[in-house]
Amino acid sequence: MDERDEWLTRLRRMRLGWPLRHARSFGPDEMALLRQGLWPASLDDRWVVWLDGDVLRVWRSWTGECLYEAELSEDVAGIGHCRVLRVCDDPEVYQRCQDESGELDRFEGVLALLLGRRRHAVA
Repeated sequence: MDERDEWLTRLRRMRLGWPLRHARSFGPDEMALLRQGLWPASLDDRWVVWLDGDVLRVWRSWTGECLYEAELSEDVAGIGHCRVLRVCDDPEVYQRCQDESGELDRFEGVLALLLGRRRHAVA
């Protein structure tokens, strides 16, 4: 069993989701990174991120709980487009932000770990 398959046996699906509009695109290189995923190498690694088919999922590695899900549609140029992000809305699992912008910032911060850059807010 490889590292990815081992992690997938420990991760849970999101039960309750709060949908947020999120106009986010991922270039072909970013899509390749998302497909490879971010798999924890030590106990200090807090996140698991993986694009499984057309669903990008983000889990907390320590608990195995899915905190974010985003459906991506890929165009002919290999660019992935996200229009809706679902955030875990189960207070026993996750204390989400009260406003959308705070939660979108958290999501982008996690993606920055994998994609190697922070996306700056447009003023």
